[in-house]
Amino acid sequence: MCCGGLLISARGLSWFLVTLIACMTLLAAIVQPKWLIGPEQIQIENVEGNFTMYRQPSVGIYNRCKRMGRNEYNCGNFDLYGLWTDSIIFPVPWKFTMTLMCVGTMLHALTLICILPTCLRVRTICKWSLYKLLGILQGTAGLLVLCGFLAYPLGWSEQRVKTLCGLDAEAYAPADCSLGMALYLGAFGVLLTFASAVLSAKAEDAHYSGKAQQRIEEGEVLVCVP
Repeated sequence: MCCGGLLISARGLSWFLVTLIACMTLLAAIVQPKWLIGPEQIQIENVEGNFTMYRQPSVGIYNRCKRMGRNEYNCGNFDLYGLWTDSIIFPVPWKFTMTLMCVGTMLHALTLICILPTCLRVRTICKWSLYKLLGILQGTAGLLVLCGFLAYPLGWSEQRVKTLCGLDAEAYAPADCSLGMALYLGAFGVLLTFASAVLSAKAEDAHYSGKAQQRIEEGEVLVCVP
């Protein structure tokens, strides 16, 4: 139902911003190859030889950075055929991770677009509360991303990780490797996704607050409430 005009609340803006940051954070985590950082230090000298850079090999969900030749450092994808890539190269748990995290992130991004009509005082869709519906979708997106996130360490027992981290690597135990920033970024994105689902209820409360409804009934076109 659309009553016309605009209704902007602080809680609604918070909901939108948290959802936006969650989408950006999850997308950044997915594309980064810095989920696991190997112990090796790679020295790379510039052409003139007047300074040396240090890099560490790493691996992400579907890409990696490693030494190429003596002093070359290259980052690239190993999912050459997508989900049909050989499981020796692209471990099955990581295929689940990529699928679930991508689906969850896209679903969450869809809710981001659907938040905008609430500023136009759209309350329901097919007799469903738009706020509750979006909250449910965001919670579902959070569960999908969380399941994908938790599946990633199951691939640490694969040969790809053992080559990078040592033969003692196993599920949830990365041996000599350290956890990269992208993994923490993904965990933060998961928390923000669930936080946005909670904020949807707060935004609905602001929409139906007595102050907001009174100003709408008075015919105000632009209504701003806490």
